[in-house]
Amino acid sequence: MLRTKVLLGLLALTIVLPAHAQVSIGGAQSLYIQPGARPAGMGDCYVAVAEDASAVSWNPAGLAFIESEFNVTLMHTQLVPDWDDVYYEYAAYAQRIEGLGTIGASLIYLTYGEQIATDPDSPDPIGTFSSYEIIPSVAYGTLLTDNLALGLNLKFVYVNLAPAQYTQDQQKGAGTTFAADLGVLYRMWDGTLRLGGALQHVGPRIAYIDEEQSDPLPRNLKAGASYMLISDEMNKLMVCADYNKSLVIIEDIVDQSTGVIINLGAEYRYFDLLSLRAGYVYDKDGEVKDFAFGMGLKYRNFAFDLANVPQAEGLKRPFRFSLTATF
Repeated sequence: MLRTKVLLGLLALTIVLPAHAQVSIGGAQSLYIQPGARPAGMGDCYVAVAEDASAVSWNPAGLAFIESEFNVTLMHTQLVPDWDDVYYEYAAYAQRIEGLGTIGASLIYLTYGEQIATDPDSPDPIGTFSSYEIIPSVAYGTLLTDNLALGLNLKFVYVNLAPAQYTQDQQKGAGTTFAADLGVLYRMWDGTLRLGGALQHVGPRIAYIDEEQSDPLPRNLKAGASYMLISDEMNKLMVCADYNKSLVIIEDIVDQSTGVIINLGAEYRYFDLLSLRAGYVYDKDGEVKDFAFGMGLKYRNFAFDLANVPQAEGLKRPFRFSLTATF
């Protein structure tokens, strides 16, 4: 009978993931991480913006409003600044099909890093292994009217925590499930005001070894608005606000947790070349009440974005880096 330190790695990750308190009560930790350095710089306020390939994960209805023929977004973030092998990768693609709508796809990869297996009767290491999550998805967004769009995202979830030889029951510590996102996006006043909403991660629970100890996916209801305060040839200034409500109910903590996260953000763009962003995250449960900052540079069809995001008090602030190509 063997035991592992994978739980220690998971515990550390639940503390530092930028999705805050809800991480500790659901499975598939990578679904708590919001993709994209641009939304991160605005305090993860994006459900009513969602105008690039990352709309696959934020609000699939946003795919319908992408004007370019296709769009690709890549993101990297080292989740724990002092741990090089704990990181998150994201890739998304969107392709507009004339007369049909826009299709999209994304791939999430989260690694918990190298884990150490020890003998049950001593602290001596007997081997190492890696723990990770992979979540591919496909999405579709379409216009119902010129200003109203709906979208759907279907995803497959695979979590591999430990190989069989390093678990107590000699069974592989891995689980699979599937989930869906539903999104809606509405534009008013020539697109100056946008209202968006998404129901995220709706699907069966995920179990690793014991079905009786399965974990719920981080089901979440997201609603928000964005408004373009200034829009001329030289300057653009947008503000936004998001409301998140966790739909995961855990009896032991339901009385202590609100499951609510508020995200506020703003973005200033100069000649569509330079972007400056700021945001604020209010997450009482996760003890995160702090500002986010970001910037972006665009040259022709390529944009590079970076953001510095808040975490719980006492933890280092990680950076997120994104590259977006539009053609």
